[in-house]
Amino acid sequence: MMLAQPKSRMETPQSIVAADQIPFAQMREAFARAAGPGYVHRRYRVAGYAVDLHIVGEQLAGEVSRVFAHLETADTGRPALTIEVWDEAAAGITGPRDWTGQPENLQVMLKASADGRFVCEHRPQGIALLDRLAHRIVACTSSADRRRLDERARPFHRLLSMWLTDRGIHFVHAGLVSVEGRGILLGGHGGAGKSTSSVACLRAGHRYLGDDHIALERLTDGSFRGYGFYASCLLELNHMHCFAELLPHALRPHYVDEDKAVFYFNELFPGAIHHSTRIDVIALPKVVDCFEARAERASKAETLMALAPNSVMQLTVPTAAGFHTLADLVDSVPSYRLYIGRNIDRIPDALCRMASELVA
Repeated sequence: MMLAQPKSRMETPQSIVAADQIPFAQMREAFARAAGPGYVHRRYRVAGYAVDLHIVGEQLAGEVSRVFAHLETADTGRPALTIEVWDEAAAGITGPRDWTGQPENLQVMLKASADGRFVCEHRPQGIALLDRLAHRIVACTSSADRRRLDERARPFHRLLSMWLTDRGIHFVHAGLVSVEGRGILLGGHGGAGKSTSSVACLRAGHRYLGDDHIALERLTDGSFRGYGFYASCLLELNHMHCFAELLPHALRPHYVDEDKAVFYFNELFPGAIHHSTRIDVIALPKVVDCFEARAERASKAETLMALAPNSVMQLTVPTAAGFHTLADLVDSVPSYRLYIGRNIDRIPDALCRMASELVA
């Protein structure tokens, strides 16, 4: 059943509050009470870090595990980050999220403690808290059936971005694929064609790391590594004629104001979802009225203007370090405009030619 959602999808910048106004200890206590039958533990390697995920609730565990399945590892040892999350309806335990002061028209409200230790993401249907000092996220949702699309496709992405930023790894609003061994970052504003280009490459047999949220790290040798996190994709339902064969696998939205669907690519394209690659080139997709896809060189200024507003300013906390890392990447690798024509099956060919130019 589709759920009515009269509130807009606005977000607000972080509000700064006293540390004792963020109920981290109460959330940990509530999770301890919720843990029981249906408790699931998984170990993942996220951007090179061991992350333990503890989930209560069978449906929630199934959905979250599908998103991170390609990152699962048998590594042992102390985790760098621990995530604890439970389904309130399944566990019968409610989290302490009765906050005052959240405007009615806000779908997500972010708060941080004055000392910078705690960050909170508060939604009408749940709450998630990050303790940056203890390296722990604890979260709850009212029901797995009430999660919005971004939670289902990219769980914990705001708090993960904050935790990774502390480690010099910055989220970027872009796609990332590997074509003929070359990592290609696909940047631009929403609707530019990042998802279309990423999925077209995946269907053609190339490696897929993400279509919307990836992360960027500058290495000591001056090169840049991109990380993928989610074996999922959000595609607009009214554009699914491009990928009609995927439509039977769509997980439909729960709310009437959501016009996309979630796809779990790790199951549809086994072995094609990868977690990291060196970034060798940047492509800026643009939909044009032509048949063949083609590419031509783009200036560094044009590339930075296409990437920065949709990346740095959409982070949980925009940072100068994130902007400078992105600017250094633009300065270090070649950039191209990628003109997407009516035949999207030719997009991978254009990117293959681009990769070949890098070798020549």
